[in-house]
Amino acid sequence: MIPFEHKAFVKKLRDFIGDRQELNKLLDDEENTDNFLYDCILDALNSINTEFSPDTTYKIAQVPWQTLKNGAVLQYLIGKGILSARNTLTYNDATNITVQDEDTYGRYLTYYNALFNKFNVSVTAWKMRKNIDECYGGEPSEFWYR
Repeated sequence: MIPFEHKAFVKKLRDFIGDRQELNKLLDDEENTDNFLYDCILDALNSINTEFSPDTTYKIAQVPWQTLKNGAVLQYLIGKGILSARNTLTYNDATNITVQDEDTYGRYLTYYNALFNKFNVSVTAWKMRKNIDECYGGEPSEFWYR
């Protein structure tokens, strides 16, 4: 069950990835459940809290949306990339015509690689600023806000 105060984050993620019925012409429906998208957000938050020093316990609303969104999209691409890789079928006929069913893995990998560094830099810089600000007793550091 998605807490009410987090439903807006799921909607914003769905809007960003363009997962709307009117945009999914082949499916004519939303591709992802709200629960899957929420899990992507929670996985991104967990990554921010535990995979980048220092360990933290930030909540969804405390993390800059751009950073959290990028992390959630990375989680989305991992999940959908695994599904795509598992379901890809390549067929060659006698005339050398190749058909690849559900071959989105390569495209997802390209987006993942482009976003991965951006996410890492964003989280590292944000946590560094938060750490410096807290060392100054809550006063912003003049070194980070020029």
